[in-house]
Amino acid sequence: MIGYGANVGIVPISCNALFEEIKKKTDATHKYEVLFSMLEIYNEKVQDLLTDASKRPTGGLNVREHKTLGVYV
Repeated sequence: MIGYGANVGIVPISCNALFEEIKKKTDATHKYEVLFSMLEIYNEKVQDLLTDASKRPTGGLNVREHKTLGVYV
């Protein structure tokens, strides 16, 4: 997913492509906002990879479902 050196992963490739497109299309009439999250599912526990590991809940995050908005963490 991440990768380094010659083996760059899909996350950096996708991010670079996204920001290159934004750079090409940005002018006085357009403004872009990028929001993202990185979650890991391991041993049936969901973890937020953008949170400091020492501050993550030990049991993982709760996965819930809203009737109209769908599944969220």
